[in-house]
Amino acid sequence: MITVPGLEVRSDWRVLHDRLLDDFPAVSDVLATTIEATILIVYAGPADADAWLETITKTVLGLRQRARGSTAAPRNPGALGGGGTRVLGRS
Repeated sequence: MITVPGLEVRSDWRVLHDRLLDDFPAVSDVLATTIEATILIVYAGPADADAWLETITKTVLGLRQRARGSTAAPRNPGALGGGGTRVLGRS
């Protein structure tokens, strides 16, 4: 499971699902959870959590920018993927 502050599972899950499946062959599914700001990544082999978090952060920041109609950099890029991010799973 990955918890990312600022992640809105209801609105972000489908895009994240498709992006992670496209970008990471070892990822077989991405599941929405009822835990706030948390998705479950199903994968085979070693976890690539740092790369997953980078992809999640960039994807969600891009969604937020488009929603605001802005092309400028976000004011607080650390709001996603920064402090408080948790990755739970196999070691």
